[in-house]
Amino acid sequence: MVDEKVGCAVPVPLLMLAEKEGNEETREFFDLTKGVTYTVNFPELVGKRCLGVGIPGWLFTVDVKGNMNLFHLNSRSLIQLPHVETLQGFDYDYHDDYEYYVEKALLSSDPHTTDDYILMINQGDPNSLAYWKPTMKTFITVTHGRAYADVTWHDGQFYGVDLEGNVIIFDFRGGLEPTSGKIVQGVPSEFINAMQLYIVHSAGELFVITRDGIYRHPETKLYGAKEFIVAKIDVNNECYDEVDDLGNRSLFLGYSASLAVEQYGCRANHIYFTDDCICAFRFTEKGGGKDMGAYNLFEDTIEPFYTDESYHKFSPPIWIFNTPFSV
Repeated sequence: MVDEKVGCAVPVPLLMLAEKEGNEETREFFDLTKGVTYTVNFPELVGKRCLGVGIPGWLFTVDVKGNMNLFHLNSRSLIQLPHVETLQGFDYDYHDDYEYYVEKALLSSDPHTTDDYILMINQGDPNSLAYWKPTMKTFITVTHGRAYADVTWHDGQFYGVDLEGNVIIFDFRGGLEPTSGKIVQGVPSEFINAMQLYIVHSAGELFVITRDGIYRHPETKLYGAKEFIVAKIDVNNECYDEVDDLGNRSLFLGYSASLAVEQYGCRANHIYFTDDCICAFRFTEKGGGKDMGAYNLFEDTIEPFYTDESYHKFSPPIWIFNTPFSV
């Protein structure tokens, strides 16, 4: 299968490694299925925080001056976004580190194939969601007075999960602005104490995932994933069931759009995760990159998928789904 617009074959899960000091213009990409590392020159990414947006090849980037863009790895297309200071709630006196401010970004569709796409971001503090469409001069915040952990997209609707485990649905099928903000009981707050949350829509099912072990231990100062719990949300009946069998699917979590896939040669019923424990790594010497692995939902075990080191203060390794690069 080939993407005729940009000449790409079917994408595979690649781990985009962190920028290396002294070799900033070169980025490495680890092919999860083949165990091969590709090295590519990307001067466009120097000094930028990069987030995967769920559409093959596309990245959200922000630099230390607050300039935000969408960038495509194959075509090298660049889409300029409004400056970070235009985001509602941004306060430079409080948020002077631009590169940390946006924690998640998600595209509804490929900008190469349509102009009718939406970019949704999660601002790190106050954890509000804001969206942008082409021709808009600013992002529009859609919070409903809540702090969000993650957001996913399906069939014209964004599904956000807040820090209390509720699912909020933003319906964009009627036009520019969401026509509803339905709030659905997801997982109970006592179920998610001191955990990271993710939300994924896959094959007609909605999942909220929790990740334990995101904070440093008060004595050892270490952190790392201990357990993942997957809950399938019934939106109509506002209830959930804990599941440990995803069939042929595997999940990809971290500083990228949360995704579930059924192909690409990955191990089924596993959660592949990268380090997004910013409260733990932000003030460490190396930065983020320590907490990566593959979690087996059947056996509750974690195995490494990348054995070398890759650390960065604000842009640790992330998942992208892209065509393998030429070596």
